[in-house]
Amino acid sequence: MTTGLTIKAEEGVTEALEELDERLVAFNKDRSDWNSQYFTVEIRDAEGALKGGAGGRVNLGVAEIRVLWLDEDLRGTGWGKRIVDAIADEGRRLGASKMLLDTYDFQARPFYESLGFIVFGTLDYPTGNSRYYLSRDL
Repeated sequence: MTTGLTIKAEEGVTEALEELDERLVAFNKDRSDWNSQYFTVEIRDAEGALKGGAGGRVNLGVAEIRVLWLDEDLRGTGWGKRIVDAIADEGRRLGASKMLLDTYDFQARPFYESLGFIVFGTLDYPTGNSRYYLSRDL
């Protein structure tokens, strides 16, 4: 074992975390066709207020939905599907052939399944909640 090393945990997003992420991305790029392309889909009202949208990225031929939000008054009105369709369109434009996302049991699994997503993995948390990993072809 190497001597003189220390280990500690720090809360929050630190400079060290950002540097570690940069190192990991460099490692990934050396060994794959790693080329993350991030994008945002926004829904705004007539006054310009943000009402919903999503953050995504395309990497290794997969469009990942990283975050998706829709204000309560717009849920069930078709806007959620429009957001996912916009992510799919941008994903295709950027060369993706699949989509990937995760959602918790208290979030929107039935919604995503109604759009053709299939659960391929589940993580059950000690708190009694579950997290579902879903994908679909584009």
